[in-house]
Amino acid sequence: MASRSNSRPSGAEDLEVRGSRKRPAPRGTAFYPRKRANTACQVCRARKTKCDNKKPSCTYCLSVGAKCIQSPVDLSSFDPASLKILERLDDLERFLRESKTEQSGPKEDGESRRQEPESDTRGCHDSTPGNNSLQPETDLSEAGNSHTRDYYPLRSTLPARVEDMLQWPCFSLDHLPEPALPAPSPDSVGTPSGSRGGAGAVLSEPTDMDPQWINRLLDNFFMYVHCKNPILDETSTRKLVRRVLFEGIDWSPASCLAMLVCALGCMSGPFRASPDLSMDSPAYRSSQLFFQAAQKRIGTLLVQSDIIGAQCLFFSGVYMMTVFRPMLAWRFFSQALAACQNFPFLTRAQTLSSTSAEAHEAVEMSGRDTREQAVYWSAWKSERELSAELYLPDFSLLNSGSTLYPPFFPTPPGPTAESPDAAPDAQRQRERAAWLFYLSEISLRRLNSRLCREILTLRKRHKSTTCFLEALSEAIPEYEVQATAWTNGLPPELSIHDTTEDDVCRAILRGHLVNLFELIYWPFVMAALDGTRDWLSHSATRELAYRGLETHVNRLLVNEPGFFHRHHGTLFMIKTCTRSAMVLIAAAGTGGVMPPGWDDAVLKATELLGYWANDLPDLARWKAILEPHHVTSH
Repeated sequence: MASRSNSRPSGAEDLEVRGSRKRPAPRGTAFYPRKRANTACQVCRARKTKCDNKKPSCTYCLSVGAKCIQSPVDLSSFDPASLKILERLDDLERFLRESKTEQSGPKEDGESRRQEPESDTRGCHDSTPGNNSLQPETDLSEAGNSHTRDYYPLRSTLPARVEDMLQWPCFSLDHLPEPALPAPSPDSVGTPSGSRGGAGAVLSEPTDMDPQWINRLLDNFFMYVHCKNPILDETSTRKLVRRVLFEGIDWSPASCLAMLVCALGCMSGPFRASPDLSMDSPAYRSSQLFFQAAQKRIGTLLVQSDIIGAQCLFFSGVYMMTVFRPMLAWRFFSQALAACQNFPFLTRAQTLSSTSAEAHEAVEMSGRDTREQAVYWSAWKSERELSAELYLPDFSLLNSGSTLYPPFFPTPPGPTAESPDAAPDAQRQRERAAWLFYLSEISLRRLNSRLCREILTLRKRHKSTTCFLEALSEAIPEYEVQATAWTNGLPPELSIHDTTEDDVCRAILRGHLVNLFELIYWPFVMAALDGTRDWLSHSATRELAYRGLETHVNRLLVNEPGFFHRHHGTLFMIKTCTRSAMVLIAAAGTGGVMPPGWDDAVLKATELLGYWANDLPDLARWKAILEPHHVTSH
């Protein structure tokens, strides 16, 4: 047995020696397990799922419409030791990103909530000027290395939410009292927060159907509400409301729409202060009666595909925004947008989405789908605008402000579209003015969206903050030219150079234009808030930062005529004005040069917050934050 076990075929040892010489052991196999190189795209790696690496887009990214970013380097040629180092670097990068996210608090990342998962967009990751304890640590590279500091991100690349700015070190909530008013239940749809009936109170059906009062509500609705979102035909809608209210309210979709028109008619008026629409006013309580009656009927519309369902859902969202209930408004806008998905015009537009521009022109020029296009556009822009301001864990996509608008404009009604030729001249003029405003606002929003996307692209292209600011400063003149071209292209009826202050549509367009300038100057203002960096070494960068601060002062002046006017966009105006006041306070704390009148602008913001504090508990706390800083500035 022993001899057999020790016996070996002739030449076996020579073969082993020769084999070992020809095939040496791979480098590193004694210490690192051999494994397949990780070549998943960035999206699949973030999801920790298998990627099929198809070009130019993997299957998953193609199915969800995500941008598929695959490594330009073929990792399969790397040895196991190098792969292990790359893997540890990825883990370290992910740890740093997650640490910054935890420090800055939850954010939905709004401004476009959809693409560009950049670590420096939105929120406050940076230190406050003069606060050395919050300087970024540089142990991971070389301490004091200016190159490392140059790659430290700005506080945010796009305008931040007020809720995120509250986390800036210069604003403290520690010693503020709790809100005096309890936060309303998100499910109390019938009775908006603060009403006398209390959350969830059941109100009776509307009973006062005086013809003169109903006509006044219709006039209010079409003059002050419908002018901003012309998704109805005025003649047929007036007939519908009168028929429903005078012949009897049933459970039909028409009754639901009639109740919503009356509810909004109660809550609207001329462009001036609206003390008669306060939470304790008779008009406010009447609007709640109509709105709750509409909500009792709106459930049946969720299983229908006709246009009236989308219209009712949209105007429910408008009402919720008017009474400062943004989360419920977003629900309604989302449902309205969902109800539009089967509209024939949208199906045709999707079919033509990959074809020529001439095909898109055919979609634009078709007037048969005017009402469908209008409600779709209104729901689309309202949902996008609102989602940018809310914390929506399952719906938030980064930088939603950069989401490009649909490639077509809604088509205005033709001379014979729905409205008969016998319509009064005042009505036809009102319809024309509404559509001029509607298309002008959409064009400005599309410009804002495109510039937002270009700024994010520049941020991704230039990892160095200094290089990014320099590149953006070179693009600013072209952005300003485009804004001027939009302004000069407005029809005379909407010219924002007109000093008339009794037109809400002009006021809204002025406010949106300020939003555009805030967007393009924002990165420079954020750089100015950190006096310890070298980002402002160029005179052009300093000039643009100062211009950005002037824009924030200008916002308070431009919006002041509408400070106390209640409408669909009042809450947005309050938030943007508060943001400007907070930026001015933070900038003043750096000791830099401030634009004239900045302290008066902050005072105006505190007055604005004080006026509306009863409608939303957070506003009282924001006012308490601004007041001490304003007193200190004097």
